[in-house]
Amino acid sequence: MAVFARQLCPPRRHRHLGWFSLELIVVGILILIFWGGSACFSAWRARRLWKDPDYYQQVVGQGAFRFRDDVSRGLVRGWAPFSVGVLALMAAMTMFVIANVGQHANEGPSAAAITAGLLLVVFVAGVVLQLSVTWFNRPRWCVPAYLRQETGVWAGRHPRKAS
Repeated sequence: MAVFARQLCPPRRHRHLGWFSLELIVVGILILIFWGGSACFSAWRARRLWKDPDYYQQVVGQGAFRFRDDVSRGLVRGWAPFSVGVLALMAAMTMFVIANVGQHANEGPSAAAITAGLLLVVFVAGVVLQLSVTWFNRPRWCVPAYLRQETGVWAGRHPRKAS
């Protein structure tokens, strides 16, 4: 009976490369292409926002984010550190694919996997810096020069009481 069942439903043959099958690697590459395009757009927008005050007004006016106006302005103001984080995330995903293609079950982490982990830390730092710029407009080196005089969301919502 078991032989007959095996003939009706033969096992699927996968081409395994390390821990992943070929299908998963193809899906990973497609995701990398999508993230790569997103990262390139984000870097282009950050560069343009950094240099062009008119473009900043245009992006804020379009309502890039669906938050209150002060939060939306802050998120756009902090686009540069976020873009660095997105680029690091794309590089980390690439390094994870590279690390897992030739990985065997009993090996320790490769240099590519360790690098990917460090790049994930850079991504988290980029997100934290964007939120810091949004709420406090700090650190100043993450804010375009023409926007450094603006107040952050926190200062706008919690003005200091005059003594």
